[in-house]
Amino acid sequence: MPTFKRVALVGSEDLFRPTRPQVVSDTDDVIKDAVDRPGKVKEEPVVLKTMNFSPDEIELLLEAVQVAKYPDRPRAKPPLDKFDSLDALRLRIQEALEH
Repeated sequence: MPTFKRVALVGSEDLFRPTRPQVVSDTDDVIKDAVDRPGKVKEEPVVLKTMNFSPDEIELLLEAVQVAKYPDRPRAKPPLDKFDSLDALRLRIQEALEH
């Protein structure tokens, strides 16, 4: 390519000019104070509850988590007995969380 000529980009020096006229020498503490704004955060105590599930209920919960994790996948509606079991499990967990 002997006829190839480079063209100077007019105005490209603006891309490489410093954005600040002088270097700012902020310390880590100044930056941290500017970013981490202290606020009154009220931490609620963590309440742990223990629930016992049968192996069938755990399998049902795992399937429900899988469905919730991938909602766009086409699935058939669950059989009525499984649907009732899911609803009963949901009510049981809600009652345990309320008390």
